[in-house]
Amino acid sequence: MKFEQTPASSRHSSKAQPESTSQVEAAKTWTLHIILLQSPVWIAAVAAVMQTGVLRQWTDVEYLLFSVSAAAPSVLLPALLPSRPDRGRRPWYEAYHAKLHAWLAVVVAFGTYFGTHYFFDLMGMRYAFAGARWTLGAEVVGTSGQGVPLFLYPLTHAYFATYFAALLVAERAVVGWLRPGSVVRAAVVLALAYAVAFAETFFMASPLLADVFAYDNRERMLGVGSFGYASYFAVGLPMVRRIDGCGKSWGLERVLIEALATCMMIMVSLEMWAKFIGPL
Repeated sequence: MKFEQTPASSRHSSKAQPESTSQVEAAKTWTLHIILLQSPVWIAAVAAVMQTGVLRQWTDVEYLLFSVSAAAPSVLLPALLPSRPDRGRRPWYEAYHAKLHAWLAVVVAFGTYFGTHYFFDLMGMRYAFAGARWTLGAEVVGTSGQGVPLFLYPLTHAYFATYFAALLVAERAVVGWLRPGSVVRAAVVLALAYAVAFAETFFMASPLLADVFAYDNRERMLGVGSFGYASYFAVGLPMVRRIDGCGKSWGLERVLIEALATCMMIMVSLEMWAKFIGPL
């Protein structure tokens, strides 16, 4: 009796086939929902330290421990939960959650290192965290002389993970409902970006924290300055949406290149703000 041997390519075809569009989209949706579900934890923690004023007694160690703890769940939960749709189908560094956080890390590093100085000089932002001695900011950009506290890097990552997850989910819902053309979709992105920028400024620049974090003119920052801050999200949302877009999985290298392109566009937007609007 003669047995025909199955070709090796057929035996391993399940591993060679790319993921379907539905599988890629399922991984994206799941990751965004997990990030949003854990977000109330860090939001409540930030609200608690703000309301109690305990952060006024902290040193750099406490600030860093708090900020890393705030950012960790959005990074670790999508990686560790067994319900992740793309678990086992690709290397960990090609999973959507890993690429999303790699993109966020680049944008956050740029925004904190360089972008914070635009907020100091143009929008009248002031930090006065007495116990924060460790700083990391641009040496040439900016004229205010203020330092950028090191703990803001992981804390901003927690913020931006939630913001961009919410923006992606909201945009998808609005676009699915309106089915707009490109002009209307751009208006939706701008509206969502402004809403996020305004909301953060409103809640974070609280009079209760005026001695540690404030804007020289809070009302003008809310109404006008929020457009400048919104440039991060107006530029970032269309770019982060592209990751694994059209159901096609990207490589990590492409994600990092796109993140750097996002940073350049944000810097151009901030420079345009400086040239045409100027300091608040």
